[in-house]
Amino acid sequence: MKRNVLLILSLFTGLYLCAQPQSDLSDSLRVEADRLYAVHWVATFSPVVSTGSSTMEVLEPMITAMRLVEPDGALMPHSLLCEHQNSSEEDVARVCDFISSTPLPRPYEWFWGVNDCTTLVFGIKNTADAFTASVAEASVFIEPAFGDMPVVAFSLDNGEKTEVTKAFEDFTARNIGKAIATEINGVFIMAPMLNSSIEGGSIEAVNLPVPIINALFDMLTPQTMTEEVK
Repeated sequence: MKRNVLLILSLFTGLYLCAQPQSDLSDSLRVEADRLYAVHWVATFSPVVSTGSSTMEVLEPMITAMRLVEPDGALMPHSLLCEHQNSSEEDVARVCDFISSTPLPRPYEWFWGVNDCTTLVFGIKNTADAFTASVAEASVFIEPAFGDMPVVAFSLDNGEKTEVTKAFEDFTARNIGKAIATEINGVFIMAPMLNSSIEGGSIEAVNLPVPIINALFDMLTPQTMTEEVK
């Protein structure tokens, strides 16, 4: 698997796990770096609804959810995506209760996650244009350029040039400028802004808390492959 930096992603997680200080990253990482792991991931990418294209049926619930953590009001972002820093457990509970009790008209769905136990991320995605693909291999390597931060690398269809990777390139091309809600095996992980189309289906993801990396590989990767990452 080549280290082709095709997309740098800031990751968010729906798991209640906290990141450890950067100085402890190498010691706490339980995934062996620079090795390919056999995984059974289903990655789903859904465009976040843009504010300009939203209807009141989805705009009003989003505004209500945002006011649960920002009661004084806030400017509506470019898309129906909110990142609320320094969120308390009560903030998270209020938003999650509201989301779970507030259905949206099809094809719209909620997503949410918590990063570093303090930044609450939530929003509304359009599942009508969702893209789903399998991931069979993933790896972790330590990147000095990012302060020795672990980077998770994976490829759709094992990085081969296939109909799947071509379809993913088309999906990313038509969604440039949008945030993309991304899930692995149904768990929301990230919502990065897509700045360009992605060729080949190779993704390198940074800023994922080490406990989340451990949990993903512990839960989803029962065996490791012996091949080293090239």
